[in-house]
Amino acid sequence: MRVVLFGDSLTFGYGVWPKDNLASLLQQARPQWEILNRGVNGDTTREAEERFEADVLSCHPDLVTFFFGSNDSAPGEGNYRTLVEFTNRYGRMMDQLKAAFPNAKAMIITPPPVDETVFMPWNENRRLIPYCQACRTLAKERHLLLADFWNTMQEASQGNLAPFLQEDGCHLSERGYLLLRDTILSALFDVSL
Repeated sequence: MRVVLFGDSLTFGYGVWPKDNLASLLQQARPQWEILNRGVNGDTTREAEERFEADVLSCHPDLVTFFFGSNDSAPGEGNYRTLVEFTNRYGRMMDQLKAAFPNAKAMIITPPPVDETVFMPWNENRRLIPYCQACRTLAKERHLLLADFWNTMQEASQGNLAPFLQEDGCHLSERGYLLLRDTILSALFDVSL
């Protein structure tokens, strides 16, 4: 099975050793799968849609994980994408995947919360929440797989996000990537691939 991990820096593995990023952890857990990391630092759904054919469709995937929203919802002028644009771009990419590969599965991953107690997070949880809800709605309406990483992190952290995030308060730590891997595998538990 060929799995394409499609996303931003959280998919890429910013700030951790390659052995600790999502692609490596999933490969270790499922050695029979072919895992392709198509995460690009700083990407939003706008850049993602521009590279969707080259980075996803050309790979002939069996499963694609979509993991965006952290940059889309950020307040900076360069990154910010409205909720409408975010949702529409996600929808178009899902349509392209279904048209090209009707049997391929798509999984949406909700972005994680940020630790607002540190000096640096460039985003706020109140801004992320509507994007998480949009992911849940898209998954439900389109009958897609959902890995609700936001909820999983909230439950696992018990109010202390620090162990799951790097010092910047937004990128995942090694422990955060382990939790992300487990969230994805749990979402796939009852799925025949």
